Amino acid sequence: MHLQPLEQRPGWKVGGEIHPQDPLPDEVESGMEAIRGCAPGDWSCRLYLVPEGTALEDIIEFFEVGSAFAAEHGWDELETRDLINATLSQVHEIVPGSIEIATPSELLFRFWRCLRDDELEEIDAVYGKVDEYQAGLDRYINHGLSGSSLLHDVGETGVLQLSWS
Repeated sequence: MHLQPLEQRPGWKVGGEIHPQDPLPDEVESGMEAIRGCAPGDWSCRLYLVPEGTALEDIIEFFEVGSAFAAEHGWDELETRDLINATLSQVHEIVPGSIEIATPSELLFRFWRCLRDDELEEIDAVYGKVDEYQAGLDRYINHGLSGSSLLHDVGETGVLQLSWS
């Protein structure tokens, strides 16, 4: 896939359309990470390469994560992004991972290793202190996922799927 430098973000590159379910490329340029993203102005998800270690905040801000339905719910978009960044940064400190999908209505965060029960409880506590819907836990609240913990399925899959609708 042909990648172009992204003017708005030095060091980032953008490629063509990629289906949100398609696997990320196995091999990318050295020092880069692949993300499926839909930024303002994109018609659909595209492949983005970002430098390894790019701050979660930069990714959340660029893709305007959580902004899709913020106004509809009466949430300030900037406050929503700040909340998403704060909670996801705390989660990343508990168990590191990386963002695989970032759009205004969805964020997929894959943990780099299996989660222990105590870590899952810590993550659950992070989200227990905030508006769970605004933080993106709609999927876990409304779709009858299993387990005694709201985030039980995160421990099973190793993936935190945040969404806003």
